[in-house]
Formats: sequence, C-alpha cells, structure tokens
Amino acid sequence: MRKHLHNIALVLLVLSIFFDLVLWGAVPELETAGPLIEQSAHNEAFLASMYIGAGGVLDGAMPSLGAFGSAVMKDGLADAFPAMIEAPNLAMDLIFGASNNGTHGWIKLLYWAPPVLLVLYAVLWLFRPKKVTLVGRRR
Repeated sequence: MRKHLHNIALVLLVLSIFFDLVLWGAVPELETAGPLIEQSAHNEAFLASMYIGAGGVLDGAMPSLGAFGSAVMKDGLADAFPAMIEAPNLAMDLIFGASNNGTHGWIKLLYWAPPVLLVLYAVLWLFRPKKVTLVGRRR
C-alpha cells in the first residue's frame, strides 16, 4: 500500500483541481455577486483568479458542469451576497472568512486542497519505496 500513496495523492490532487475549476469557473455566471467576486479575486487572490479563468473555459465547454458549479456556489455563498453588494472590495474576505454553512466550508476546503496536495504528492513521490535488486542481471 505504501508504494501507491503518491498515486492516491495525485488522484486526489487532480480531482480537487477539477472541482475547483468547475466551482470557481461558474462565478462570473452568478447574477449580482459574480462580477464582484471576480473583480475581487483578480485584485486579491491569484489562485482564485486562475481557477475562474481556466474554469470558465471548462464550464463553457460543458454547460452542465457550469450549472452544477453555479448551484453549489449559490448554495454556499448566498448568505454573503448582500454583504458583497454593500462592500464589493470585501468579497474574497467574506468568502474566506467564517463559514456560513456546510457547503461554504467545502468550498474553502477545496480551494486550499490543491496546493497542499501538490506538496504532499511531491513528498510522497520523493520518499516512495524503490525497487531493490540484490542480485545483478546476467550480462
């Protein structure tokens, strides 16, 4: 099992990046708060800005993923929308602040998962068990 830990970390990394692209790519499609979140992300959060840019392409190619991402973002951030409209420059602070509900907690967890999983994958790959041969091959 230990020899496959880096593969498991890689699969988790790819899945978390995929979900981030789906969720954050749907941000521009949110009615009132979408452009505010997008502008705040471009000003303050490089990672969120990358997710929005690349995720927009993915969500545009597969509208069902965009609808899913939009529904999840609305469910998770709906309580913060009025505060975002009042103070647009605080949108990212409201997103990464206290969790409003369980979905909001998952959005924050998935946002930070790829950098952590990337480091975990690199460490596990460096320390993976190597194949040891005790007897040399015939020449």
